Amino acid sequence: MMHLDWFARTMKKTFNIEVKREDVGYEAHDFYHEEIDDLLIPAEHLEKLPNPLLIEAISYVDEKGYEWIAGYVLKEGTREKLYEVWIKNGEQIAYEIYV
Repeated sequence: MMHLDWFARTMKKTFNIEVKREDVGYEAHDFYHEEIDDLLIPAEHLEKLPNPLLIEAISYVDEKGYEWIAGYVLKEGTREKLYEVWIKNGEQIAYEIYV
C-alpha cells in the first residue's frame, strides 16, 4: 500500500526513525464531523472537509514506546489527500491542509 511507504519515508526523513512495514498498523473509518475529536482535526479545518469524511490512519510504536499516528482524509472516489495530521503520544505535532 502506497501510504505505508509514504509513512515510512516521512518518519525517516522528518523524525529520523526507521520503520519496518510489518510493524505498522492501518485502519480506515468514515466519520461525521460531530464524531471527530478536536485533537484530530480542529473545527476550523473540519469546515473545509466533506461530511461524512473518510479518515485513514497509520500507527506505529517506536522502540522508546512512543506512539506515532499519521491520519489523513481522502476524497472518496479519487483518493486525493485533503488533510493530513501527525500525532505523537496523543499530541498533535503537525498538520497539512490541502483544500
